[in-house]
Amino acid sequence: MKHALGHGRMSIIAFSIAVIGATLCCPGMTPAAEAPRPLAPPTALSLREARVIIDGAVAYAREKKLRMTVVILDEEGQLISADRMEGASFHLERFAKGKAFTSLMLRDRTETAAELSKTRPDRYFGIMNMYPGEVYLVGGGVPLAIDNRLVGAVGVAGLPQGIDEKAAEAGIDAWNKYRESKKK
Repeated sequence: MKHALGHGRMSIIAFSIAVIGATLCCPGMTPAAEAPRPLAPPTALSLREARVIIDGAVAYAREKKLRMTVVILDEEGQLISADRMEGASFHLERFAKGKAFTSLMLRDRTETAAELSKTRPDRYFGIMNMYPGEVYLVGGGVPLAIDNRLVGAVGVAGLPQGIDEKAAEAGIDAWNKYRESKKK
């Protein structure tokens, strides 16, 4: 019995050595020879497009002689670009990012989501507890879509109530014009 068990172990060891040797010797025969996969899928929203949105929102704020911060997130909630206007407070980037993240997660404007505290307090407190420090349920966050597919979100902070969202909309209008110009 001992002899058979020992022989089985030797077979397993020999087989393992053969597999490892074949993998090292002939890498073309293994799945590792496939083309390397990118670390992350490319975003549907380019840096150039994000900057167009930011520039449109900043132009709106400048026209009103106001200061703000604007943030653009991709469809996964990762930062593509952000801009803090000169004189805008340092903490506004976090607020703008929270608004963008919230609108992305809820697939709705944060102005609408802010009403959850009154209409659905259970959902409001659930969101606040599940994403502490990441969501900001006040107006100024707007989702971005291409052909009804969510591709990111814009968040604006630092402007008076209701004006944050108007600045975001100005950025989105600039983005839509940019996209139309590329189709021609």
